[in-house]
Amino acid sequence: MRTTQLSRVGVVVYDLDATQREYERIYGITQWREQEVHTQDAVSYGRRTVETPGVWKSAVGTVYPEGNNGTPITFEIIQPISGESPFHEHLRTKREGICFVQICAQGKVDVRKHFEDLGISRIYSVTVDGQHRDFYDTRSHLGGFLVEMIVGEPTRVGFPDGQGEGFLPVDGVHHFGVIVHNVLESVEWYRAIFGIERFECKTWESGEGRLDNSQYRGESVKHGYFTAQGKAEDFAFEIIECSHGPSHYNREFFDIRGPGIHHIFAWMSTDQQEYDDVVHAMTDAGHPICMGSPLRGHAAEFSYVDTFNSLGGYLIELVVRRSTPNPAYGPDWIIDFKELV
Repeated sequence: MRTTQLSRVGVVVYDLDATQREYERIYGITQWREQEVHTQDAVSYGRRTVETPGVWKSAVGTVYPEGNNGTPITFEIIQPISGESPFHEHLRTKREGICFVQICAQGKVDVRKHFEDLGISRIYSVTVDGQHRDFYDTRSHLGGFLVEMIVGEPTRVGFPDGQGEGFLPVDGVHHFGVIVHNVLESVEWYRAIFGIERFECKTWESGEGRLDNSQYRGESVKHGYFTAQGKAEDFAFEIIECSHGPSHYNREFFDIRGPGIHHIFAWMSTDQQEYDDVVHAMTDAGHPICMGSPLRGHAAEFSYVDTFNSLGGYLIELVVRRSTPNPAYGPDWIIDFKELV
């Protein structure tokens, strides 16, 4: 299985109207497709939800990169109202957050057979506006989120010239940052489900050439985590396993809600002044850096800006790349599934 494009990011929230206002303020999304869904034929965990069918409100909107220099990101924001659905389950067990990703499969793909062959069940099936939607229970395999796989083109809403003035630039999903129990067990499933065959693995810990100056909530800290990064087509995953020390990963995410999508790496620059300007704009707007560090001998730097309560349970990662890093600061090793015996 190979996948081509990211179609949609599904975010579950408590208050749809309030969250839409934040998406307009931060991303500049002003064009939405809104609806209230009353399910008629939903099947959840193999049961028809006759007595308490799911009801939810949703809004679908797209943020477009400035000058079309990148890939648009489409969000489906969902507020569960009543009854049974994976959205209501996510909200009540894990709070707000990214519940699912919708992706487009490449070529002629039998999606149901793909997941059946992997032993992954459909957790939820429903028809919305004449469109049948299947959500697959990949939470234990991938790390706390569901997958909806479709065949066709990605959904976009509105047009770039109709977008409002947000203050957060985006150029696509460079990666989803997913916190898991065990990275090396998870990569097997990322290969099987998405067809990702190559992963760069690295232990990040405080010290020259790795995390050059680790910061968490404004304090210098010593912490560490292990990652594997793998790319599909126009999006990627950074799979993260915490090892030691205080970080946003464990203190404010994993310890509270377990595995899940922690952040979206949405923008990168090679211009230090441009990067500083964006960080200052985010900070002035009430979204300060909550975790970050220079990397690989200061060749790059990442910052997580605190959008957690505004965007619905995830952070945004910003990165500046200043120079080509010393090769000695590259991955600790490469996993290549083409080398399977």
